[in-house]
Amino acid sequence: MEKIQQLKERFDAFINGVDFIKVPSGLYDPIAYTVLQKGKRLRPMLCLLACDMFGGEFNEAKYPALALETAHNFTLIHDDIMDQAPLRRGKETVYKKWNINQAILSGDAAMVTAFDFAMRTHRPLEVVALLNQVMIEVCEGQQYDMSFETQATVSIPEYLEMIRLKTAVLLATSLKVGAVVAGADEKDQKCLYDFGIAFGMAFQLQDDILDCYSDVAVFGKVTGGDIVENKKTMMYLKALELASPEQRGRLEDLYLGDIAVNSQRKVDEVLALYDELNVKDAVEQLMAEYFRQATVALDAVSLPEERKEHLRRYAEMLSGRQK
Repeated sequence: MEKIQQLKERFDAFINGVDFIKVPSGLYDPIAYTVLQKGKRLRPMLCLLACDMFGGEFNEAKYPALALETAHNFTLIHDDIMDQAPLRRGKETVYKKWNINQAILSGDAAMVTAFDFAMRTHRPLEVVALLNQVMIEVCEGQQYDMSFETQATVSIPEYLEMIRLKTAVLLATSLKVGAVVAGADEKDQKCLYDFGIAFGMAFQLQDDILDCYSDVAVFGKVTGGDIVENKKTMMYLKALELASPEQRGRLEDLYLGDIAVNSQRKVDEVLALYDELNVKDAVEQLMAEYFRQATVALDAVSLPEERKEHLRRYAEMLSGRQK
């Protein structure tokens, strides 16, 4: 854990020293507000841990790691507008604190800024190419997510592909970028990428569970927000799979019907159905399978176990998160 803490502290010190404050302030202040918030720094940490694993230096990976964090925050700024989410990390979202137009423009500027950071490395073309690819995939995932809200039926394989694109590919690419700047060979880059995909799938399933069963003060987002927004998460899809015809009809009415229910009543009734069907246990089993796949992929990386230890421990720590 000492190595993980050291990397986190070094990256926090680095990012806090980056000058995000420029003019016009209306464009740049929202970027600084988002990127400099305290958070897990999951994507840059994966990048830095992967680089360190293959013997790379912190300074080789710090700007690519910052590019990944800034690009991720671009997606959050725009996602919160689309989801009409009032809170992110326990604070007002950008469009709530400023306004929608500013949030759109600042999100655009954040993405361009991410590409500028990605160029500040000794392997700029490879890092930028990876960032290009992953950001279009994330946008594809977001489109699927939005389409699912009004789509009458969504299959579990469709949902899993959506979260692969929306969440897992950016985690996997963060690891691959770290491996690339450290000079890892293509086989090991792929093993780390595969680890990131499996870990990212589990991570998003964990998010689906936390949205339903967490304390807003800890989770930092409104509990039951996915239910209010009619998001067809794995919780909802697994409930449909397990439900009796009567339970299924009630759940579909709550999500798709014309029954007028206030938000809290809707959340309470949906959660009651999830409890009846033991949905949480079923999704946790799927999550555990993805964590198993991640372990297999990391085992295949051709390095001594002690070189992989920090990433393995970091993933284990995150698997028990509450936010």
